[in-house]
Amino acid sequence: MLENLTDIEKEIMLLLIQGQNYDGISEYLIIDYSEYKILKKSLFKKLHITKIIQILPLLLQNGLIDYI
Repeated sequence: MLENLTDIEKEIMLLLIQGQNYDGISEYLIIDYSEYKILKKSLFKKLHITKIIQILPLLLQNGLIDYI
């Protein structure tokens, strides 16, 4: 599932779980709001999720982050 993500979708995923909002993400990635919305929608569709909080268990299950 995570292997289907583009590099920018992975970046957005990690920034979202760090608590970044649109402003922080768009500034870091140098993208505008419409591009952010498209990428976030694609990310959520590929992961079959509806909320940001659902990303964390996926990362834990795939060993991409450690439980603290």
